Parts: sequence; C-alpha cells; structure tokens
Amino acid sequence: MRDFEGKVAVVTGAASGMGRAYADRCAAEGMKVVLADIDERDLETAVRELRQQERDVIGVVTNVIEAASMQALAEKALSAYGGVHLVFNNAGVVGYLKGPLWEATDKDWAWTFGVNFWGVVNGVRTFLPIMLKQDEPGWMVNTASTMGLVFGGNMYGITKHAVVALTERLYTELKQADAKVGVSLLCPGMVNTRIFSTDRVRPDDLRNEGETSDYTGPDVSDAMPPEDVANIVLQAVRDEQFYILTDHDWDQRMETRWQHIRERSNPPLQGRFSVERR
Repeated sequence: MRDFEGKVAVVTGAASGMGRAYADRCAAEGMKVVLADIDERDLETAVRELRQQERDVIGVVTNVIEAASMQALAEKALSAYGGVHLVFNNAGVVGYLKGPLWEATDKDWAWTFGVNFWGVVNGVRTFLPIMLKQDEPGWMVNTASTMGLVFGGNMYGITKHAVVALTERLYTELKQADAKVGVSLLCPGMVNTRIFSTDRVRPDDLRNEGETSDYTGPDVSDAMPPEDVANIVLQAVRDEQFYILTDHDWDQRMETRWQHIRERSNPPLQGRFSVERR
C-alpha cells in the first residue's frame, strides 16, 4: 500500500483529533475519504472544511459499538466510491476512570470496551472481507496505545492490551493467507486530542444514572500534534511497518513490565484511587 492517490480511505473517529488528521492527510494524498464519527455536529464541520479545500469526502454518522452501524458505513463507502483500500480503526474513548474496577458498572464496561475494543473488532469484521475480496493492495491501521504495552493501569489500558493481542494475531493470519492486505498496530503516546472529553458523546443508554460528563483530564496541549501522528502512520503504512510508536517516552515502562515478567516478580502498584469502605 504505497500508492495512495485515487484510493479510498475510511476513518472512524474522524471528526477530531487523530482521526481528523488522518482524513486531512489522506485527502492531501489524493485519496477519497469516508469520515465516520458518532459526533454529528463535528463530523459535519470536518466534511464541510475538507470540501472547501476541494477534497473528495463524505461523512457518515457511525456508532462503532454497533455492528449494523459499521455495516451501514461500509455500504455507504462502497456506494460512493466502489471500494475501500485503507481503513483506520481509530475511534476511542478514555472511558471509566472513577475508581476500582470492581465498582465499574455494566454500562462503564460496555462503553469503554464497546468503543475501544469492539469498535476495532467490528471494523475488522466489516472491512477486511471487503478488502480481501477486492484482491487489491490494502491496509488496516488499528489504534491501541502505549498503555497497551505497559502495566494495565485502568480500564482504558485493559482495552488497549486487547487491541494489541487482536492485531498481532491478525497480522499472522493475513501473512499466512498470503493476503494483499496488511495491518499495522498503532500505539501512540500522549497526543493533543480531546479523548479526555469523549464522555460528551456517550450514548444515554450507556450513561449511569445521574452521571455527568464534567471530567476534563490532564492538560495535553503540549503533547504531540495529531498531524505529526498522521505523518508517522502514513509513512509506516508505506514501509509496511507493523508496530507504530510515536515517541520513546514509554520505552522504560515497557522494559520494566517485561523485566518483571521475565524475573517472575510482582508488578509495581499503578496509580491510586480511594476505596469506600462499606
């Protein structure tokens, strides 16, 4: 997948952050781009701005948790452009961070795993058969995180460990099938996105009673710009690179985890939370 011009890209979580950067970069490469996001207002803005630049794009409101919604996305992409060559399973949420895992509700698990893990699974199940049937060069990029390579610090990290394992196995299966479609695993570090405010688009049926979306998270304004991530990822696709990391800031933590595993030593404590005694 070295020649992008005229090909079709599908990007989930495309209304902002890294997804928007992928859409911008793919369009600049001469690709036709299908932007998918659950945030209808921001999606409309992204599509309008790209069309003002005379880019060939469409927007599709999509809930990656729902297999039917992803199937509808694929159908609209095929109807508009006749094929799919590059897929970014990028949609992600910060999810449950409010306390110990045993206090998380069914809705917390469904929301966090639904987007971060099942969104990738649904992308794989929906688009890979299409791309394989086309019998043309293609590529898929699954977004995990450096938190999927270090000690699992919270529910978000757990979902990213799952994406790492899924994508590693997918790489092997595609190679064994001698497929023309490849896959990359993206594990970015800190990036200047709005992921810490993703509860704003949490569906009502997955929101706990009385819950608000007032968590803003840490200041990431000085973190890597999404445009830099897009540049790294597009070059990695051209290079057929599987593991894509955006920096070396997490290298020591990755090595520390492996050291504890190799030495069969207990892991260090990760983070803090208060436990209400009942």
